[in-house]
Amino acid sequence: MIFMSILNKISNFLKKTASEKEDNKARAHALTGKFVKQNGVDIGESIAVTGTGFIVKNPDGFMSIPFDAVVTNSEIIAVGDFNREESIQLGKDWFERKDTLQFDEKGMLVK
Repeated sequence: MIFMSILNKISNFLKKTASEKEDNKARAHALTGKFVKQNGVDIGESIAVTGTGFIVKNPDGFMSIPFDAVVTNSEIIAVGDFNREESIQLGKDWFERKDTLQFDEKGMLVK
C-alpha cells in the first residue's frame, strides 16, 4: 500500500516535469529566431527564452523583454511598453552567466 502511494507520487512528479518541459520547449520555439519590433521599429532578434522573458540580440548588446510585453507573435514579435533600462541590465546579466556551470554545496552540477 505504501509502495503504491510512493509510486503514484513519483509518477505525478515526472508527469508534471515532462509537461513543464514541453511547455517551455513550445514557448521557446514560438519566441526564438524572430525579429522583434516596438512601435514599428526593429529592436533586434529573439535568440533565447528565460524564466521571465525572452532574450533579444541587437547591435548594442542583449535585452531581456518580459513575456507580458508581447502584443503579437507571428512572423515578427511586436512588443509594447517595457522598462528598457531594466531589460538591458537583465540582458547583460544573462549574457554573463549563459555559459557558466552551477554546482550545489556537494559539488553536483545543477545547471
